[in-house]
Amino acid sequence: MNKQSLYEGFKKVYNSVVGVKTTSSFHETGTLTPMEFIQAGDELLHKMPVWSWAEGPENIQPFLPPNKKYLVYRGAPCYERAAVAGNDDADEIVEDDDDDEWITTHANRVLKATTEIAAEKTINWDDDDDDDDANNNNNVVVVDSSRKDEGDDDEDADRDQTERRRCRLYDVYMVYDQYYQTPRIFLIGYAEDHVTPLTTSEMMEDVYPVNRERTVSIDPHPFLQAACISIHPCRHAETMRRMIQHMKQRFEESSPETAKFVFPTHMALFLFLKFISSAVPSIEYDLSTGIDI
Repeated sequence: MNKQSLYEGFKKVYNSVVGVKTTSSFHETGTLTPMEFIQAGDELLHKMPVWSWAEGPENIQPFLPPNKKYLVYRGAPCYERAAVAGNDDADEIVEDDDDDEWITTHANRVLKATTEIAAEKTINWDDDDDDDDANNNNNVVVVDSSRKDEGDDDEDADRDQTERRRCRLYDVYMVYDQYYQTPRIFLIGYAEDHVTPLTTSEMMEDVYPVNRERTVSIDPHPFLQAACISIHPCRHAETMRRMIQHMKQRFEESSPETAKFVFPTHMALFLFLKFISSAVPSIEYDLSTGIDI
């Protein structure tokens, strides 16, 4: 029996003894109860309908509803291999000051315009479909075609075709981890033809070397039993707690003394995606724009 099997066996015994978390402590610890995970998932779907709930066997995590076992976002684009993107002089690697083995890569990465525009077309941030709000969104890059000559158009077309040929797709799964009491991300990738599943070695090509085996590992999907790359959740709760503290500190520095900062728990998954996207930044699955960290 290998270490992974022993570890999974230990977690199973621990979960059966301790039971399911029912007391909310998100602001103090960064952890979520299953009910808070469901409520936050519903809010994520409401604001970002590229996500959806998925069904699963009732005997796996029976404390979750059969039709809301985990969240999935299918077809997240990955335009560059990590080995290539990591050579970009403009990229920045930031290590956590607390030596908690969490590495943030591409801290100053800017999403491709094609992805940003596609995201804005897909996501309905306003139930009233306010076109003016969409037009004023600062995240959409608008190119003035009148200032470009035909040569530039040809170059852009060639570049777009090259990017499409290199673009892999990923199905992103967000699962509740009972042991760590946080969401956990699993990723399954597809080759440039968008049909052929990637091997685990090929999926690791999209993870920056500094994160391989440190924050990202190969693990079976708890519901699908398929081999995935997974972002290990051991520091998820602590990272979210510190992000909340950081936002609270900034709020208190800029707001009247009578004002009180409370981060809404039902927005927890937006916060979660903000920092998770830094672990594997080559896969563009954080489409949110409403949280300023």
